[in-house]
Amino acid sequence: MAKAAKVTILDPTSLVGDELVPRLAAQAPEVSRQYFHSQASGDHLIVEVGGEAAVVAPLTDVAELEDAGLVVITDNPARSLGPKLADFLTAHPEIPCVDLSRPGVLPGPPAFWPLAGENRLLFPDPALILPAMVLRALAPLNPRRAFFSVLSPVSTLGGEAVDELAAQAVARLSGEKPKTRVLPTVMAFDAFPYPERDFGRLEGQLAGMFPQVEMGFHSIFAGVFHAHAAHATVTLASPAREAQVRELLTEAGFVPHRGRKPLTPSQAAGQDQAIAWVLATRGETVSLWAVGDHLLLQAKTACEAVVQLLATSPAA
Repeated sequence: MAKAAKVTILDPTSLVGDELVPRLAAQAPEVSRQYFHSQASGDHLIVEVGGEAAVVAPLTDVAELEDAGLVVITDNPARSLGPKLADFLTAHPEIPCVDLSRPGVLPGPPAFWPLAGENRLLFPDPALILPAMVLRALAPLNPRRAFFSVLSPVSTLGGEAVDELAAQAVARLSGEKPKTRVLPTVMAFDAFPYPERDFGRLEGQLAGMFPQVEMGFHSIFAGVFHAHAAHATVTLASPAREAQVRELLTEAGFVPHRGRKPLTPSQAAGQDQAIAWVLATRGETVSLWAVGDHLLLQAKTACEAVVQLLATSPAA
């Protein structure tokens, strides 16, 4: 990695950006960082980023990114800026980029890990991170079919959604009428099917990442803040022992659930490792429950991708 490499991070105070910046500073201290606001209503010029005061100027001209060794997009840019940013990145394919926005500035296909020879990474919907981690861990056992039921928290829609959920909870407990501005409906103490603009989009993204697996997927949007969980039923090419499944999950970074108490999503809050509970193995079928803090998991995965791309990209 070149010592002169500079990472330009858009919206470092977003939910993911706030977790990514200090992690990147710890893992790659030799890399300089530059920050910009890409939102129409950006914060102040001097803001706290990763526990330190930093200059975060509004990105008024995408030409300011020309000297970047790598660009990280942590949130959806303003509507007026998004197309310009996409055009700039298309015109400068030599600049590596990690895109965590939704639905994405970069064109697909989405993935959580850089592909060999590629210097661009478009992250999928955060609801898919636990299913993707499970399938990646079980890859040595050749999964043939997989069905996932995923619990998605409101933090997948950003910090304003989290604040709105808190206000809705206070209103309901006070007997007042909750207000909705960011969330699709009143979510406090409630749940409904994940609000996909195009039904089947998430299942399609997951199937695209694991084309050898026959995929089934549905997600529940729940009135919780950061809890993320997935129930998986995976059919393998041949029977597997429970100990073998546990070992593969542990090697992939999952923390094994121990003890008799149920594993709840809140137990993973604030941790950058997912927790896996193997419920049963019957012949070729594995049933498991995984929980994780999707913000920290995304930040950890994105940081690893940034470091990898900086090490392999000539432009960096």
